[in-house]
Parts: sequence; structure tokens; C-alpha cells
Amino acid sequence: MRACKKNMNNKTLLIILVIMIGVIVILAFNARDSSSNETPDVNSDSGISLSTNPDPLQPGPATFLIDVKDKSGTPVDNAKVYFDLDMTTMNMGTQQGEATAQGNGRYSAQGRMTMRGPWRVSIKATMPDGSVENKDFTVDVP
Repeated sequence: MRACKKNMNNKTLLIILVIMIGVIVILAFNARDSSSNETPDVNSDSGISLSTNPDPLQPGPATFLIDVKDKSGTPVDNAKVYFDLDMTTMNMGTQQGEATAQGNGRYSAQGRMTMRGPWRVSIKATMPDGSVENKDFTVDVP
């Protein structure tokens, strides 16, 4: 009788352990899927968007593709687009410069991801009419 009760307790513990591991795996998978390599400033209605190459980022050289649109959604050529790139969790120095126009409102900037972790990409676009749009993105180097 005692051996039977002990076996039942072991089976119960094993079932609970398997369920807990399953929940952890599901939560980790969902967290990974819901993360994006582009995290815009939600308080801004700016027409600036960012994508990266490679995507996902990895340590080493990276290209940041910045799309600039006006309030009506029309691509903006002839803007002056500047970027700052720095790691958010430790001081790895700031990389900065002017992005190069690619046409149709797209601008390209080069950076180097020296370490895994979260990085901030700050964009400042001076529009042809002199107005300025700023937007920060957080990208992750897994």
C-alpha cells in the first residue's frame, strides 16, 4: 500500500513537472514571436520607420534602412536624415552619422553591432520644409 502511494506521488509530481515545463516553453516561444526587431516610439505619429539587414541582427556590420514619409504617407526625398546608434544596457560608445538617400523616401545608414543585447537607434529627419521629425527605435541583437 505504501509503495503504491509513493508511486502515485511520484507520478503526480512528474505530471506537474511536465506541465510546468510545457507552460515555460509556450511562454518563451510566445515572447520570442511577439518581440520585433523594430520597436517604435508609441507616442509619436512620425512617418519614420526602420528595418535592418540582416534581420534579425547579429554581431557585426549592419545596414539600417530608414523610410521617411510625410503626414499624408508620401515618401519624402531630399530630407537630411541623421542617426545615433548606442547600446542601452552599457556604454559601448555612440555611432552616428548621416544616412544616405536611396530614393523614394528611403535612406541607408551603416553601423556595427559590437555586442549582443538591446540597442537604440535614434533618427532625426530634417524635412525639405525645415520641420524636424525624431524617432527612437530599440533593436535587439540576439
